[in-house]
Amino acid sequence: HVQRPKNKLSALLALLRQRRDKTGIVYCATRASAESVCEALCEAGISAVCYHAGMEDDARRRSQEDFQFDRKSVIVATNAFGMGIDKSNVSFVIHYNMPKNMESYYQEAGRAGRDGEAADCILLYNGQDVRTAEFLIEHSHENDDDSIDEKTRRALIERDMERLRQMTFYATTTDCLRRYILNYFGEKAPVCCGHCGNCDTNFEEVDATMDARKILSCV
Repeated sequence: HVQRPKNKLSALLALLRQRRDKTGIVYCATRASAESVCEALCEAGISAVCYHAGMEDDARRRSQEDFQFDRKSVIVATNAFGMGIDKSNVSFVIHYNMPKNMESYYQEAGRAGRDGEAADCILLYNGQDVRTAEFLIEHSHENDDDSIDEKTRRALIERDMERLRQMTFYATTTDCLRRYILNYFGEKAPVCCGHCGNCDTNFEEVDATMDARKILSCV
């Protein structure tokens, strides 16, 4: 599913309250976001822990073990969490922020439902996610090896920006989400999977030409 809530935190709390007896991962784009979201969840009575690369080793290991051994039902994490994690009973993955590319989204969403049971993968999207991702991409190669020249660095940034555009198309399409993912990775899929949020939704086409012209004239 892709949701576009006006208030992400309220939407996240509602989703987690519907899944109080479930185990899941909430992915955030930045360390600060992971910490603030985890704090808000704990204050709301959600059994949650935080995980990101900036934490002390002991604290990070404690969070991982609390989640791994079901002492906590939710882990709020950056993309630092997941590599080497083998937990079969993850029944939902919620992206609080849109990832920078489809490769990351596919890998992170794939951590749900490994026990063969039904699972939810939900992306909470708004336009600010794109700006945040662009900022992260622009600064992502600043610490690369000195042997990378400016031309190469700009080429890497442009490659990552194109991947971000494809991720944004996924977050805003009205087509089948499963089909979009499979097509992105070069595989064929039916027009409708019958299970994703878009296939379960009836969309209405609206002619927004005049509204768009008014907006452009204001700009």
